[in-house]
Amino acid sequence: MTHVEISEEERKKIREEYWKLVEEAEAQWLQKYGNPSPTPPRIVYCMNFYEERINQVKKCVNRVASHVDRIVLVYDDSVTERSKKSLEEKGCELHYRKWDNHFSKQRNAYLDHVNEGEWVIVSDPDELYSVNFLRDARKIIIDAERRGYNILGINAHDITTELDSTVTKNVSGWFKQLIFKFEEGVRYVGCVHETLLPGIHGWRPVNLHPRYYYEHIKSMIEIKERGARNVFCGGGGNNVKDKNPMYVELQQWGRKYGFFNWPALREFIRKPNTNSVVWTSLKEIIVNHRNDSGWDWENESRDFFLWCKALHPEEFKEWESRPLPPSKGSPPEVMAYVEEQYLKILGRNADDVGKHNYTQAILGGRIQREDLPTILMNSDEYKQKHSQPQGA
Repeated sequence: MTHVEISEEERKKIREEYWKLVEEAEAQWLQKYGNPSPTPPRIVYCMNFYEERINQVKKCVNRVASHVDRIVLVYDDSVTERSKKSLEEKGCELHYRKWDNHFSKQRNAYLDHVNEGEWVIVSDPDELYSVNFLRDARKIIIDAERRGYNILGINAHDITTELDSTVTKNVSGWFKQLIFKFEEGVRYVGCVHETLLPGIHGWRPVNLHPRYYYEHIKSMIEIKERGARNVFCGGGGNNVKDKNPMYVELQQWGRKYGFFNWPALREFIRKPNTNSVVWTSLKEIIVNHRNDSGWDWENESRDFFLWCKALHPEEFKEWESRPLPPSKGSPPEVMAYVEEQYLKILGRNADDVGKHNYTQAILGGRIQREDLPTILMNSDEYKQKHSQPQGA
């Protein structure tokens, strides 16, 4: 390959031409979508929760209360009257929905109480917004409306308690789209690993400056528990259900022994009668899938074993999880690669269509796997998110 030297003057000219193109694209974007005189935004903070998370919920509520106009919370049967009263005293609007193993329906229950044109800030109880973001939230949203954006990605700072109790802190490359303008058609879909669908005007996304972030405060044992939960509720992965043999086996087991929802199963696993046939039969399913590996739902099947082993080491001391990684170029390995590139480049999970199409294109030789990063960086989504960070 021939190496060509470029003078500093030529570099300067290239940079000037590049930023000229960026400015022209920004001007066209503003002409099409921008709102030169946005009205002051009304901001609604939304979350769904259960009693076990009440202390985290209160911490989130206390953090956001003075920066938003409304707080809308959706709860289930586990939440006590005492907890409900304490949140109502903080000005929260509480709405009940019976938990039925479906996360999107639970999230849509709070969207049902959001008004057209309001901006929504959402989080789970273990996601705590930074003070500097909340302090600047209105200014950020006004600027977003002026520039024509209606959904914002915010950087994640992961604080993880490992299985050995050590704590790791990491500034991720992940930008989660947790702030958006509500309009007709905005809804969550998917039993687990939910996707937020746009309204009638579509999403026009941008990522916030990395100085704005949220802390994802989690423990490794909770991560493994959630993998188990995802398998039981929706088969894991992107709601694959019957594609995952473990899901089929768990559903059959649940019908036989009367475990129809996740909270009941979670409570049983935490405090099992280890001498019962109920536990023995469940344990057999868990052990048989301890080495599942490859497809994303198989990784979550393995989480089921790792969670139970962490809870009950004596019950599972005979077994270890030693999965063999899928061979390079195999369908599950290629799909994992596609998912990895989506997270790395676009800062989000791959949508079903994109994941399937790119996986099939690589497997069929229509594109080279090494070309996928460039393809994603040439997408409109990437350019919109990285044209100029909000709050720069």
